[in-house]
Amino acid sequence: MLVGCVVILLLVGVRLGTRGPAPEAVRTPKAAPPATAIERGRAVYGRYGCAMCHGADGKGGFKNPNSETDGKVPAVIFVKEGFTAKEVAKKALDGQVLIGRQGGTGPTPPFRMPGWRGQMSAAEADDLTQFLFSLYPASAAQSWR
Repeated sequence: MLVGCVVILLLVGVRLGTRGPAPEAVRTPKAAPPATAIERGRAVYGRYGCAMCHGADGKGGFKNPNSETDGKVPAVIFVKEGFTAKEVAKKALDGQVLIGRQGGTGPTPPFRMPGWRGQMSAAEADDLTQFLFSLYPASAAQSWR
C-alpha cells in the first residue's frame, strides 16, 4: 500500500513538473469609441435597427402598404431639407404613431416609426441627427445654389 502511494505521488510530481505553462487570458484591446458625432450616429442607426426600414444607406424603400409616402417607408437622406436638428432628435425619441394613408382612405399602414424615449439618450438622438444630416446628397445641396 505504501509503495502504491509513493508511485502515485511520484507520477503526480512528474506530471506537474513536465506540464506546460498555465494558459494566459487573451484580451483584445477594446475598440475606441467613435470620435465624431457622425460616426457615433452611424453606430446609433445600426444599434436601434433604423436600417431595417430606412435601409442601410438611408434611402428607404421598405414596403408600407397604403402609406402616404408611395406605399414605402420614406428615405431619411433628405431630412436635412425639411426638419431642424431638434425636430429630428425629437422624432427619434417620440416616434410617429400615426402614418398618413395614401389618398386618405383605405387600411392603416402596418408600420410606424417607433419612439425610443427611455432607451435612447438625448446625446444618442443628437448624434443620430448628425449622421442623418450627413447622408444629404451633395448633388441635392448643389441644386439649391
